[in-house]
Amino acid sequence: MNFITGIIEPLALGLSTGTWCVMYCAPVLLPFLFGRDSLSYRKNLSLVGLFLCGRLATYIALGFALGISGLLVLEFFDPVLARHLSSVAYIFCGLVLLSSGFSPRILARFGCGNKTNDAPCGMRARVFSFISGDRMTALLSGLCVGLHICPPFWTAAFRSASSGTPLGGAMYFLMFYIGTLPFFIPLLGIPFLSKHSAIFKRIARMTQVLVGGYFFLLIGLIPLLFGRK
Repeated sequence: MNFITGIIEPLALGLSTGTWCVMYCAPVLLPFLFGRDSLSYRKNLSLVGLFLCGRLATYIALGFALGISGLLVLEFFDPVLARHLSSVAYIFCGLVLLSSGFSPRILARFGCGNKTNDAPCGMRARVFSFISGDRMTALLSGLCVGLHICPPFWTAAFRSASSGTPLGGAMYFLMFYIGTLPFFIPLLGIPFLSKHSAIFKRIARMTQVLVGGYFFLLIGLIPLLFGRK
């Protein structure tokens, strides 16, 4: 890859198609962020950063794998396989959102999460509390969203595979990712909105559960099991 195809081209692709990325990420991020307790600017920045780190990790891994496989992988990576991969990503993303949304009730069943209850939590409860915590939810959902296949993803995948080297493929996805980052800047203002409208928090938590169920069942499990082969 030369400078244009390795740096300028993926940056331009990200800048020109970043709205696609926001459209795919917004249903996950907005309800999750608006529903957090005591969402300071620092905490919001941390959660958005973890989400973006998860998305970056998926992109780098894909770019590296595609660079190793080369153009041969695209012969087998047909639209049916792409839909299945995307469905699996939606299933895991839905599970992450549902676990976070129902976390207080589930922990209460374990005997945890109640401030008036000083009983120690068991190992299963501590593991679940860690997985469904805000920071882990942000990271895991970012990892899953990175596999939601959209038109810009196909372009980046093809160009990464045609790079001929794993580092070239990873670099292409990295620069594509950097090009999409400016579209996520408005998320940094969410604490201002959430502080001035308390009703957002309750609506956001309900929306998070609904989105999680929609991802898991309607565009995840059902298409995977009963979709076109």
